[in-house]
Amino acid sequence: MLQLLKTVGWRVVALTGAVYGALYLYERLTWTARAQERLFKRQYVAHAGHKLRLIVDLTSANCSHQVQQELSTMFARLCRLIDEATTEMDSELGEVRTAIAMLEDASAGAKRLRNKAHYLSHELELFDEAFLKHN
Repeated sequence: MLQLLKTVGWRVVALTGAVYGALYLYERLTWTARAQERLFKRQYVAHAGHKLRLIVDLTSANCSHQVQQELSTMFARLCRLIDEATTEMDSELGEVRTAIAMLEDASAGAKRLRNKAHYLSHELELFDEAFLKHN
């Protein structure tokens, strides 16, 4: 301690002790019930804020999970409905193709019959001209 006083000087040590004592006295005098209450309130607000953030994070994670499940369920339901509609449309398309094939066959048959009728009409006209009009 004497070495410290010789090296630094007794005035610096006394000044440092006085400053330290003043700060301690200031802290001791200001550390009242009101100051303790303010500190407690600050700590409580920080603690409550932290807990609320945890609750918000948990709630948002649960909400996100629930929305994801709802979207997955809805997507599966829509896929099933689309598959059913596609199957139904395919069967209707098969029926339409069958009907078209029948109509094309009927059209081709009607065309043949029209050509035969034209041929027979022409043959009758020739027969009429050759045998019936000259008499």
